[in-house]
Amino acid sequence: MKCLMLMLSVFTLHVKAQQHQCAIAKQGSSKRSLLAKAATIGQQQLMSQYDVTFHHLKLNVERNSTIISGSVRTIAKVTASGLDTFGVELHRQLIVDSMVLGNGSKPTVNRDNDFAFMILPNSLTTGQAIDVTIYYHGDAAVKASAAIGQGFSTGVSGRWGNEATWSLSQPYSAYEWWPCKQSLQDKIDSVFVDVTTSNENKVGSQGLLKAVVSLPNNKVRYEWKSFYPIDYYLISVAVAKYVEYKTYARIGGDSIFIQDYIYDNPQTLITFKPVLDQTAKMLEAFSEHFGMYPFATEKYGHAMAPFSGGMEHQTMTSIGVIDFGIVAHELGHQWFGDHVTCKTWKDIWLNEGFATYTEYLAAEWLKLGTQAQEMTDNHSRIMQAPGGSVWVADTTSVSRIFDSRLSYAKGGAFVHILRFEVNNDSLFFAFLRQYQQQFAYATANTVEFKTLLEQMTGKDFTQVFNQWFYGEGYPTFDVKWNQVNDTLYLKSKQTTSSVATPLFVTPVELLVKRSIGDTIIRVNQQQNDQLFKIPLKGAATFVQLDPNNWIINQATVLKDININGTNELGLAQINFRYYPNPASSTITIESVSQPIQSAQITDITGKQILTSINSVIDIASLQQGIYILTIKTVDGRTSAGKLLIKN
Repeated sequence: MKCLMLMLSVFTLHVKAQQHQCAIAKQGSSKRSLLAKAATIGQQQLMSQYDVTFHHLKLNVERNSTIISGSVRTIAKVTASGLDTFGVELHRQLIVDSMVLGNGSKPTVNRDNDFAFMILPNSLTTGQAIDVTIYYHGDAAVKASAAIGQGFSTGVSGRWGNEATWSLSQPYSAYEWWPCKQSLQDKIDSVFVDVTTSNENKVGSQGLLKAVVSLPNNKVRYEWKSFYPIDYYLISVAVAKYVEYKTYARIGGDSIFIQDYIYDNPQTLITFKPVLDQTAKMLEAFSEHFGMYPFATEKYGHAMAPFSGGMEHQTMTSIGVIDFGIVAHELGHQWFGDHVTCKTWKDIWLNEGFATYTEYLAAEWLKLGTQAQEMTDNHSRIMQAPGGSVWVADTTSVSRIFDSRLSYAKGGAFVHILRFEVNNDSLFFAFLRQYQQQFAYATANTVEFKTLLEQMTGKDFTQVFNQWFYGEGYPTFDVKWNQVNDTLYLKSKQTTSSVATPLFVTPVELLVKRSIGDTIIRVNQQQNDQLFKIPLKGAATFVQLDPNNWIINQATVLKDININGTNELGLAQINFRYYPNPASSTITIESVSQPIQSAQITDITGKQILTSINSVIDIASLQQGIYILTIKTVDGRTSAGKLLIKN
């Protein structure tokens, strides 16, 4: 979040940009920077003439190969006035053996690069059903052609040594391993997935495992069935030598099944069990605030695969990194991304921004006291660059769609800002539940989200979206304060990091420490330079801007005895700086103008940790965390800034 809640002068951050693990997974190993949908415009128009209602995948897959074979049955409803050609996307590297209609007839198969189609014996009209089974085979290892890596991969875990084969289809890579229609707005009503493999393997997929059928030649067939609507890119398979770990979440009188497929290495489950056991608590908390888990009659779970991060496959996340944050993120996707899916990739923040924010919420609800650092880190990622919008204008760029700084970090921070603007948690979470209900098992875009938010709150969010969502950058506040009798004077000067957004009209909170107890004051900054006069009882000793990290910002807060309502301009700013920040061994304090008399470091509760009269302070003995550095000048002025200590 902000690199400084309070800082004495502007200084340069030296924080290495961190990529979100989910973003890493989705940008994958692709060597291409541009998103290329397999189907041409004409082919997309052809597929828009039918709506898919059912898929049945019957596949042969092993844990150490990308060779795939089998069939996919598709049942669809005609939406056009006449349909005489049926086609699907399938990578040219995969061979179609036949396309069979429901009546058993086999029209001629035609291929046009990554499109397989057939001319129907009779034209179908609106509302009629079409039933087609496509038999195919080939090697699904499509090197460097998937938008976010390979749609179908095999690999070996570097840590555990386990082999696995898995799918990862977002955004347009499903066609690399099965024949499909890749349209976000055409959710499939139900899907069955049968996978035949060697009997030492297990197969994870969406829905419920209805049968495990023993077959000749040491083979076994896993039969998964799901009856919830699902988007094409959320259909998945994961094959490896797994052990099954079962737990349950309890919501009211209901139990929700949690089914994890973990590598059969003896130490793997032991290592990750403490984190996996948090899943039930997260699921219960998310259900309370977002509405009941949307796939409650089936399951939730994880299937391990050797890649960085996770992928929110519906009801069973594929996961390569197991920690508290990524488990929360992918579970959050079951509501924001799977249950309600972004209508276009321009609206990806409705998936990734919200899933990122569920990491913060999980910390707030289950790991009390850690959410502050979560948002601090998030804001720090955002401020690695001065510009950038949450809104995705260019959906041909994979790196932009899944940009860790913008779609994930800033998207999540924007949700936090919306919560701050609503300023009523009961109403905010009621809105999220209504959003889930109104767009259940369907898709939504940003305009629809904003419209519902305004209806639920009675507030116009146009300016908020124009600044924080469509706009760029973040504000920097230079605040001077002084107390005269029972009045607190605040002079706030706002500058911004990007000329694209010259002013952020926003509420701002200030923590005021005073003799009769601390208080939070909320003001609305509506101009770049603004003076606030606030009635205040008790003697103020310290002021901190945005103590709860609601908005992305940097801030300088100084006491200035010349701010008194009569001289609103006050004195020229007194410039200090301290570095490095974050620090691990020593910090150096420098004064540009007024000599420093002393420096004091306190923890965030105000407890004094150490004092010094030196310009270089040894902080090696301090534990990792957030501290406040307060500096006193020879003329009696004090100012303070946030200090991050990392061991």
